[in-house]
Amino acid sequence: MRYLTLIFAIGLLAVALISGSSALADEGGIEVVATGAESQFPDGVKFTITASSPEEIDEIRVFFRKANNSGVSAYRTVEFEPGNLVVGESILASGGSAGYFPPGTRIQFSFEIRDKAGAVLRTAEEDYVYDDHRFDWLTVNSDLITVYYYGEYVEERAKTVLKAAEKAMERMVPVLGIAPTEPLQIVAYNNYRHMAAALPFRSQAVSEQLQTQGMAFSDERVLLVHAFDATVQGTTSHEFTHLLVSEAAGSASGQVPAWLSEGLAEFGNIDPTDSYDSALRYGIYTRRLRPLWYQDSFGGTPDDIIIAYGQGRSVVNYMISTYGIDKMSELFRSLRRTLDIDLALQEVYDLDQSGLDTAWRLFIGIEPLPSPEELEKKQIEAQQSADQEDESANDSTAESEAAGESDGDTGTGAESASVSTPTDTTEATRSASLDENAKPSSPGGCSSPLHDSGAVPTGVGSLLLLATPLALLSFGAWRRRRET
Repeated sequence: MRYLTLIFAIGLLAVALISGSSALADEGGIEVVATGAESQFPDGVKFTITASSPEEIDEIRVFFRKANNSGVSAYRTVEFEPGNLVVGESILASGGSAGYFPPGTRIQFSFEIRDKAGAVLRTAEEDYVYDDHRFDWLTVNSDLITVYYYGEYVEERAKTVLKAAEKAMERMVPVLGIAPTEPLQIVAYNNYRHMAAALPFRSQAVSEQLQTQGMAFSDERVLLVHAFDATVQGTTSHEFTHLLVSEAAGSASGQVPAWLSEGLAEFGNIDPTDSYDSALRYGIYTRRLRPLWYQDSFGGTPDDIIIAYGQGRSVVNYMISTYGIDKMSELFRSLRRTLDIDLALQEVYDLDQSGLDTAWRLFIGIEPLPSPEELEKKQIEAQQSADQEDESANDSTAESEAAGESDGDTGTGAESASVSTPTDTTEATRSASLDENAKPSSPGGCSSPLHDSGAVPTGVGSLLLLATPLALLSFGAWRRRRET
């Protein structure tokens, strides 16, 4: 009897659900005359709809999502004048730090229309690719990769970009242990001026020192690249690898530290230069190598950033040459599960970031750093010592003023030491061929854009340090070496 009662209850529930679905699916007499999406570059996408109903239409929403983010959607209210025949539009804005999305982003959208009688109509999803409407775009493609380009006599350059991405994918798929199935887009610009208008906003200070030759957006699976730069093959393969690294990390993409992301991007670079090696040697000589566990992101001066790229590349090369590519793909599987880079490293390599940092430094012939705990203790002691000196100096000044002995010189003894991220202060093993006056030149790495909006801009542009005379000289020498 109990079983019969249960079956009856399930039957009633099923009827209720079906009835509810029918009520929600009641389209009444609503008809959609036309729908569309139109680029408003650089401001975003305008969605439009024309619809009619025997009853007054009083609400329309547009639902949208990035085509690669299944299940992650949002909606906006469509503006229109209520009536039986309505024309409405809604703008999906791009440009702010939280709302930016690049040209080449694939968007899926649909509309929901309601009238005063309670009828509801939901349209089928449509695909739209947000484009930079200043140009008439053409495409070359291969399997999952599509390159958008414009202009006459540019197709061969677009094919060069495509081949660089294909080679990077061929090299990195086994390393990362992935099997990509979703499309990836590359938007190729003919010059930097054209591309600059499509890039996300950066602070004036950053813009003056870094010029972006390529930028990857992992959430959108899009890469913007300056196709006519001399380093285009290296830039394309480097930045394209960032898209693959993000896919390998999945939901843990935010847990991939910069040293690993950039190191892998350089491992995927099909046209590397020796500039990162020079930067690393310079960093060793000047004792500016930072601990790996302080490199979730790269910061500091442009020289510091280039040194960090060189360090990341060297560490990743060490990991792969010593432990093999299978370990790297295993690392990403572990990272997706643990969401913690130290735990993942410990599982796969039996080393956390501190242990890996020590093993790598010994491998390249320099002394390892103290443990994180020891460094932190030294920082605290240094800060306490500085505070005590400041306090002592202030007491001395106060006593002098009280005794009327002040001669107007208010410069007190010790400077206040502000201890920040520790750098390598060990005595480096110096190569006999090292030129201690040679500062790092720019080889074309990334200034990974913070995945704001989940985009991160991971980010992700090639660095050309053009802000200082020294950098100009370094870059010019590097470019001449490439052309000879």
